[in-house]
Amino acid sequence: MQQLEIENGGAEAFLAKTGLARHTYYTMVRGIGNPTIRTIERIASSLNMSVFELLGFDVADARRALKKSGVNYDELMSAITKKNRADRALARQTRSRKLPS
Repeated sequence: MQQLEIENGGAEAFLAKTGLARHTYYTMVRGIGNPTIRTIERIASSLNMSVFELLGFDVADARRALKKSGVNYDELMSAITKKNRADRALARQTRSRKLPS
C-alpha cells in the first residue's frame, strides 16, 4: 500500500483517488484490520488494476490458479469490471439526489 501511495503522488492524492477514508487506509497500512473485498475492489478499480494485481499475483499465475477451479480469468475480470461500473453509476446517482436543488 505504501508503494502504491508513493506511485500515486503521496497520501493525500492516493486517498482522493481511491476514495478511502484516512482511518481505513492507516488501519490497512499498519496491518491492524482486514479490508473488505469491496474496499480491495474499489482500490484496484481506482488504480486501474485487477484485484489480483493489487494483491501481488502475476496475471499468468492467477489464470492458472483460477483455471484449476474451473473459473475463466477473462470472464471473471469482465464481470468484476461490469459490477464496478454499475457501482460507480449508482454512487453517482445517489450523490446527485443528495445535492440541494
